[in-house]
Amino acid sequence: MPDLSVLHNFPQWEKLLRDLDDDIYDSKLWDDLITHHEKLVENHTELIKSRKELRAILYNDVNKLLTKFPYYIIYWKRYHLIVKTIEGLHASIDILKRAVLICPYSLELWMDYIQLILNTETYKITDTELKLIFEKASSKIGYFFTSHDFWISYLDWMANKYGMNSNDYIQVLLKVIKLPLHQYAKFNSKFQHVYKNFAISDLIKDADLQQFINENNYWSKDEGTLEDFIEQNSEFLITEYFKVQLEEIKRRSNEKWQYETNLKLYFDLTFIATEEICKWLDYIEYEEDYHRGKAQLDNNPEIINLYERALLPTCLNDKIWIRYNRYLIQNNGPKELIISNFNKACDHFVPIDMKDIRYMYIKYMQLKLKKIDDCKSIFMSLIEKLNTDSDIVSKYIDFLIALEETEENKLTLIEDLINCVHLFNKNNTVVVHTEKKQKVAKKIDESKVAKETDLSIKSEDIVKLSYMLNFWTVGELVVNVCKFYWFKLHNIKKTREIFMLFFNTEAVRSSKAYWFAFFKFELSQRNKKNLKHITDKVKLWSTLSISDVNLIISEYNSFALKNFTLAEMKDNERDIIKNILETDEESSLHMKHFLKVRLADDNNEDTVNKRLVRENGHPSGSSDGRPTLINPILYSDNLSEIDINSFPVPKFRNVEKANNNVKFIRESL
Repeated sequence: MPDLSVLHNFPQWEKLLRDLDDDIYDSKLWDDLITHHEKLVENHTELIKSRKELRAILYNDVNKLLTKFPYYIIYWKRYHLIVKTIEGLHASIDILKRAVLICPYSLELWMDYIQLILNTETYKITDTELKLIFEKASSKIGYFFTSHDFWISYLDWMANKYGMNSNDYIQVLLKVIKLPLHQYAKFNSKFQHVYKNFAISDLIKDADLQQFINENNYWSKDEGTLEDFIEQNSEFLITEYFKVQLEEIKRRSNEKWQYETNLKLYFDLTFIATEEICKWLDYIEYEEDYHRGKAQLDNNPEIINLYERALLPTCLNDKIWIRYNRYLIQNNGPKELIISNFNKACDHFVPIDMKDIRYMYIKYMQLKLKKIDDCKSIFMSLIEKLNTDSDIVSKYIDFLIALEETEENKLTLIEDLINCVHLFNKNNTVVVHTEKKQKVAKKIDESKVAKETDLSIKSEDIVKLSYMLNFWTVGELVVNVCKFYWFKLHNIKKTREIFMLFFNTEAVRSSKAYWFAFFKFELSQRNKKNLKHITDKVKLWSTLSISDVNLIISEYNSFALKNFTLAEMKDNERDIIKNILETDEESSLHMKHFLKVRLADDNNEDTVNKRLVRENGHPSGSSDGRPTLINPILYSDNLSEIDINSFPVPKFRNVEKANNNVKFIRESL
């Protein structure tokens, strides 16, 4: 790590580095930093050349950017220009050499690299080495729709070194004219000028030529040998063969143009819209469909190149990575490439909260590589990093259960999960219920909570998992146990017993997965009583988000309105009305009885009501009081049954307080 103390004379530089430490994903800060370095190098070239420590910090800044975001092509190009100014052409060529190694599917970087080598006479490189560079580049970016400039450079170099009538030249040209490039006609024109200098065997493989002749019925055994027919009609066969090929290339080029014009091509740190990803996916679908029709899907370089090209702008999203690896797995792709893609996606590019690519990696390691311990390690790493995400815990438990081969072992693991939740409750605060309200008790002795049963956990995997569980995720263990009894063993009674076992415990108080699963279970059983208990518990006691609570209340109301009898509707009409007010987006906090209960430390909505009165309806100010209604209508009475023509005019006391000045919070600061 370079010594940053030398930057005391560069305050702007220091400030940019501090800002980037706070937000490494700010593209403007990175651009400001690189622009600062470019100006510094331009205006103080000799100073930078003479100060090794400054150069080290400058290079470290750019390397930090390009290590974190290796597909940032524009900054590779700017980096090599900075190095060129400081250290010369040879050093800048080395930067581009490193760039095409790290980002091998960038057409621009390959073109800059090759052109700089060709234009730098002092750069020592043999023809063999340069030919290998061209060949490697052609395998990486030669299939790109807009790679015509690269192929022109390649063909010009081959013509200068080997001549246009050489086999080396014609083999490259034959490869190009088979590709649906944007400027395909230019290469076809080159071919028309030189093909007459070659024998038909140099231009068309024997198997391809024989297949072409048979498909078009150009020859029959009555006409003599096939070799004689080919020799006598070589001009005709060459013309017709490449005519058909040109028509196919022309059609494909026009079709690909429709996709190419709408694509996002370059990487940046801005959020990539779903529409942009869908455009790439549509293009990939087209390419796969074409080669599927020709039975050429297996490890097809044209498809692989398109996937790699699509990853340049979309690498921070997992959609292309998932589809790419699915294609490779299904079509005999190299195992090394599949694993490399998974590692790049999971370890470097895709944010940790995009879990699908990681689940896919785990599945691949489990089914293809049989590396179960590595699968467990990935799961535990995800649980540790996303410690409030219960979905990962659920997937991990399903994974562990699936590994057990016998029913007995599965049930043993289920018991471990139940004991794990019991132990969590022993070691955390419990809830004591009274008839009128709920109080949170202090942590009490474990012996008062634990049952007189053995709570030991036999599975080492569950023991390790238990250390990473918290209030948001431990409830998922209950859900997975219930799913096992419900879906695997079809034991409704046992499922309900497990749900009820933890109904009043801290382990599930904050668990969205538990409350939603329990509600869905009782909904499927049409159990009106238990649905009401669950809804009451959620709206009065749970610590779920307001939106989650309101969703359960709305679902319960919907169930009640569809399934309650007339008598049940009459008995529950007040609760239903309260539920409607609770979930109404336009109702005020005064009307949300259950939210006020949850907001109060003592679970008493009167506490919140008093606060609202004190605030006088305005959270930023308070007053001494407000007029009080002294003859309210009892909302507990059914208005339709009250025998009265009209209600009295409302009367108030302390009316004079309505004129008191409001004391705003800022006045007391």
